[in-house]
Amino acid sequence: MHETPNNRIARTIFIVFTWLFAGSILLQVFFAGLALFVDSSNWLAHVSFARFFGLLPLMMIALALIARLPKKTLWRCAGLFGMIIGLFLTAIFSSQIGILSALHPLIALLLFWNCTVIIRSA
Repeated sequence: MHETPNNRIARTIFIVFTWLFAGSILLQVFFAGLALFVDSSNWLAHVSFARFFGLLPLMMIALALIARLPKKTLWRCAGLFGMIIGLFLTAIFSSQIGILSALHPLIALLLFWNCTVIIRSA
């Protein structure tokens, strides 16, 4: 398969977005730590920031298609988006789902791990 300039550009942007997403997850963990261990008013930063990078996996899927990355990469990006949905649901319904709300930080760890797998494969 011949790589076009559009493929190369899309692949480069994909890699940048993937790194940006991984960095955003680390920043989210930092905000959560600030809220837990420094001042609870920092929860606003944790909650607000999630809205800014939550759609990055959808953009990564589009870029992976344009760059003609392997289907496995597409599925991993879809998995990232699914985990983002899981994070939002465990946060929103934490009082209703009880012990299942403890999945929130576990999903965040899995999200970061999956992101590093994508980075290594790209």
